[in-house]
This record gives sequence, C-alpha cells and structure tokens, in this order.
Amino acid sequence: MKKWTLYTVAFFVAVVLGAAMFALFVDIGSKFEEEKSYPMMLHKVSDLDPDVKEWGKNFPSQYESFAAMENIAYETPYAGSVPYSKLLRWPAATKFWNGYAFAVDYNRPRLHFYTQIDQIETKRNDKEYLNSHGLPKFKGQPGACVNCHTGHLTAIMKDGDYNLSKNPVEAASRNMPFFDVKGEEGKKEKAAWTKMNSIPYFDVMKLVADKHGEDPYKGSHLGSSCADCHSPDDMSLRVTRPAFVNAMVDRGYEADPKTGLKASRQEMRSYVCMQCHVEYYFQGKDSTLTYPWAKWEKDKPFKIEMFDEYYDEMFENGKFKFDYKHKTTDAPIIKMQHSEAELSSAGIHARSGVSCADCHMPYKREGAQKVSSHTVQSPFADITGSCRTCHMQSEDKLVERINFIQNRHSYELRKCENALLSLIQDIEVARGELAKLPEFANLDADTQKAEISKALEKTLWNQRRAHMRWDFAFSENSYGFHAPQEAARIIGQCQEFARKGQIELSNELAKFGVNIELTQTADEVPEPEQITSHKGLVATPPSQKLKELDERVKNLDFN
Repeated sequence: MKKWTLYTVAFFVAVVLGAAMFALFVDIGSKFEEEKSYPMMLHKVSDLDPDVKEWGKNFPSQYESFAAMENIAYETPYAGSVPYSKLLRWPAATKFWNGYAFAVDYNRPRLHFYTQIDQIETKRNDKEYLNSHGLPKFKGQPGACVNCHTGHLTAIMKDGDYNLSKNPVEAASRNMPFFDVKGEEGKKEKAAWTKMNSIPYFDVMKLVADKHGEDPYKGSHLGSSCADCHSPDDMSLRVTRPAFVNAMVDRGYEADPKTGLKASRQEMRSYVCMQCHVEYYFQGKDSTLTYPWAKWEKDKPFKIEMFDEYYDEMFENGKFKFDYKHKTTDAPIIKMQHSEAELSSAGIHARSGVSCADCHMPYKREGAQKVSSHTVQSPFADITGSCRTCHMQSEDKLVERINFIQNRHSYELRKCENALLSLIQDIEVARGELAKLPEFANLDADTQKAEISKALEKTLWNQRRAHMRWDFAFSENSYGFHAPQEAARIIGQCQEFARKGQIELSNELAKFGVNIELTQTADEVPEPEQITSHKGLVATPPSQKLKELDERVKNLDFN
C-alpha cells in the first residue's frame, strides 16, 4: 500500500514538474520571438525631420525615458539638473573670465532636453544684455554654437530648403573627412555646415523655426534628439558632429559615410557622447567649429600638455591666438569648455572598456528586451543601475566614494583658485606701477597697454597656462571623477604655473627697478549680482545644502 502511495505521489510530482517545465519553455520561446522581432521599425522616420515624438513611435520605452527629462529636477553635490548659478557658488570664476561672456551668466546645465532652450535663453547669447554689462563689443554668438545644442543639425546640413549650401564660404574648400567620405552629397553638406557656422546663431534658429516652429520636441527649441545618435534606417548608432569626426581622423581613426566613424558598438556608445562633450574653439573668419586634438595620439589617454602644444602652435602661426584678452591683465586666455571626453580617456573606466552610456544611460529590463535608459543623467540618480552592475559594494559605500573624490577635487580647486587670483591681483598692481614710469606714462592708452603687456610677456603666458588648468578642472562636469589622478595633476599644475607667474613677474618688474609684495592669500571675490530675469530655477543661488557642503570641504571634510 505504501509503495502505491509513493508511486502516486511521484507521478503527480512528475506531472507538475513537467507542466512547469513546459510553461517555462513556452515562455522562453515567446521571449526569443519577442527578441527576434526587436527592433520593429513600423513608422518611417527621416533625417530631415528629427521630431522625437515621431521617432519615438518605433521605440516607446526609449521615448518615454527621454521625455522624462523635461520634468526632472534633482540635486547632487556637484551635478544633478538644478540650474543654479555657478557664479554665485564659485564667484572667483567672474575674476578669471573677466572680459568674456561667461563672467556674466554661467549656470549648472540641465538635462539634454534643455540643451537648446538653455542656449537660446542664456545671457551669454543676449547681445543687448552683454553690451550693457561690460562687453560693449559683443556682436552675438555665431551659428557654430548651434552644433552641439540642436537636434536639427543633420537636417540643417541635408535639407535644401534652408539654402545654406549656396554661395559657400571659404572654409568649405578645406579637407573635412566627415563630408569628404560621402562624395558629391558630402560637398553639399560641407557647404551648408560651414555656412551655418559663419552666420549669426539666431539667424540659424530662425530658419529652423520658420519651417518647424519652436516646439521643444520638433522645432527650433529641440535639444538633443534621436537623430543625433541614431540612423533613421535601422536605428544603429552613429556620430553626426562633423568637428568630432574631423578631429578623430586627425588622430588616426577612420571616417565612415553611414556611421561617421568606423567603430565597434561599445566604442560607439562612448563616441555618441564624446562628439559634444569636448573642448573646442572657432577657427578663422568663418568660425569653423574645431576640436584641438591634433596632438592627441590614437588610443592614448589625453594629457593637458597636448592642449598646450596645440594652442601654442596655433598662436605662433596666427590661426588662433586666444578666446579673449583678460580685461585687467591683458593675458591671452583660452576658455576651456566641457572636456569630459578628454579627461575620461585617462580614467580607470575608459581603460576597462566601460562606455559613457554604461554609466549615464544604464540598461533596464523590459520583458525580453534590455533597454538603455534615455534619461541621460548623472549616475547619482541610479547608483544601482549605473554602478552596482560592476561594483558589489552597497549604495551607501559607493556614494561615499564618489563624494570623497569630488569633494577632494573641490578642495584642491579652491587652492588653485587662490593661487590664480593671487597672480591676477599682483599683475594688476604691477601694471599700475609700470604705468607711472617714464617709459610708459606718456603713451596713449592703447599703446601703453600693449607695451606693458610686452614687458610682462612671460608672466601673462603663465597666467594663460594656469587658467587653462583651472578652467579645465572647473568646467569638466565630473568634478574629477572621470579620472581623479589626472584631474589632481592638472590642478596641481594650475598652482605651479600661478606661482611661477609670480616669480616671472618679480623678474620682469626688476628690469624696471620696480618691486611689489607678492600675494599669498588673495582677496575674497564678492558674489555677483543675481540675474532675476531667467525662468524657474535658472540662475538661482545654490541651495543651503550646497553652501554647507562647501564650508565643510574648505575645512578638509571630504565625506
């Protein structure tokens, strides 16, 4: 009897297990079919119309996470998406950028939905405002500023309705691999792109608005879009910024007519970000957007000395001397932009093959699909998705480590600030003393300024070097995290060049029998006046929480 009971139980267990296995196989099979059908391009899209709602019809999950960026506002110690005034948090920047638009308005960037809106609304792009706030010669930004703020760039280059390829500017005759690899079609696109760079920013935006309106999902206010990173044919990854491809080919990489560059998918998951998150400048009378990477060797980590070598060469041959002359010292200054591509190349994540998208657009599972989040943001917003796929520590431990790296970077940056402020303060005093001497006193104002600058040439060059390093460390958006050791080395060099500048100043003044007391601790720079005409949280003061953090960091509390 017991034997039959045992057989019966075993039979029923076998039936249940069999049914469960069958259900599992059916489920797996259905998911395989689901995966095979992905992606489904049911709705035709085109480069000529980058409307993200239209492109999103094929990929609703990606579109949903992209659209979420419109309403996300969160704060981290050094990132997040709250667009507070960085000038109110770091007033010394107004002293370093004196004579340039960034000294007037510079805010924490919002998410990629706002790249164009913020560019349109910043006071750096407001001619009348800048003319009345210390920059009377500012004539407005060139169309080159459109490149990395609009999702319409590819359409602007390809759409004949804009008539930009007619009457090409001189820059269109130069070799540019991004276009040259495309043959005859590339020539038209090159003519349109180089013309766009050369005309006023708001003239370009008016062309887009006249055709597509101002809607932030499809019109002139559209920021980053699907078309920036994806081909409309099959949604494969591509790079679409000509200056990026031109610079990468200079380094030894190979252009491709469809994807922009020949690269693996994992490489492309970084390139789509690197194409805009870079240092750049506008070359020549046509304001051709250019990335200064000719000294950066292929497959090698970036070093700040590569910029020195490049910009020194441009200075000597007269192709590009400076972004602006410092208003009080007359030093020829290079304004460093958001150099994430450069700094991250020197970090452990890049060396380990981790892409930008792995951390800033982490994967999530939806049914059978592994979908990359298109809410492009700081890993702080999703530590588990961004970091804990590789790092097994708790979220608290990972946050603690990030905070330590960034807080220490902030502390060293404040020391760099003091050294550079001290140099500027001393140069201002020195110029005043030299102006009293017979050699300079009777000269007209412009000649006197030029002659004193010539007398202080080595000092001013050290200011330029120190400034590049401060600006690189300050404007790079990871606050050291992308490559902590390299960032620390760069900040250390800032202090070194600033102090070396003071030594050169003493030597150059000695030739005229002038001696001044060198500054060790600079005067504190007062907070600038808050701009109240912006909308919402834009240009508001940093939160009390951030102010308290900055005080703790000043006292060596890095946690």
